[in-house]
Amino acid sequence: MSSRLKHHHGEEEGNSERWLLTYADMITLLLALFVVLFALSTINNKKFLELKLGLTKTFSQSPITSSGSNGLLQQTNLTSHPGISQQRSVINTGHAAPIAAASSPSLAQISQQINQTLQQQGLSQYASTSVSTRAVTVQVLADKAFFAVDSANLGVVGDQVVDAIAGVIRGDPNNVAVEGYTDNQPIYGGPYSSNWELSAARAADVTERLSAVDGIPMTRLQAIGFGQTHPVASNATPAGQAMNRRIDVVILGHGRVGP
Repeated sequence: MSSRLKHHHGEEEGNSERWLLTYADMITLLLALFVVLFALSTINNKKFLELKLGLTKTFSQSPITSSGSNGLLQQTNLTSHPGISQQRSVINTGHAAPIAAASSPSLAQISQQINQTLQQQGLSQYASTSVSTRAVTVQVLADKAFFAVDSANLGVVGDQVVDAIAGVIRGDPNNVAVEGYTDNQPIYGGPYSSNWELSAARAADVTERLSAVDGIPMTRLQAIGFGQTHPVASNATPAGQAMNRRIDVVILGHGRVGP
């Protein structure tokens, strides 16, 4: 009789401790939840843009862009912009608002103001401007003002050039496309696996500065990576390769950037 009571008592003690397993599982799940919430609260905008580029490269062969309320990735069309081909890596920073043509300065005036600002700040040797019927293009050679080899970070002079451009266009309604280009040399090692990724990351870095530091609304901005396509000089010589490693800040005259 006593042995049965002891056996029954032992089963009750074992059953009474089973709640600890459930409690431990709940604590573990809560810890995982807090880790995820903390990670989401410290998102790096530039890294997120690079993540979207990686998703684009992995899951699609067509140009993809972010779309705000219409989902993370969406097809876009920029064929209205001169010089933009169907093959490209595109990162959109937000919906672009239509240009109010009547309130915009002329493209010739914008180009003149940018040239004057660069000259006044002693930066004219690092950038050149050109004007078409649709846009002002400010071309900056990466080797002179922007990046180290296989790096997407702006240099000190690059910061100054971007800030000078932003100072002219900040109060205008014009949309801006930042286009990144590289030479045809393959990339070995480092954080970027291809010229597509490197060019898009450099364009994203410039775009982020225009928004975060210079105060240009994200809805006016777009970053585009062209990789080694669209060279402006022959890649057969080091001088030509240096000219092809560039960033173009394209101030659009009319229309929209993005979908």
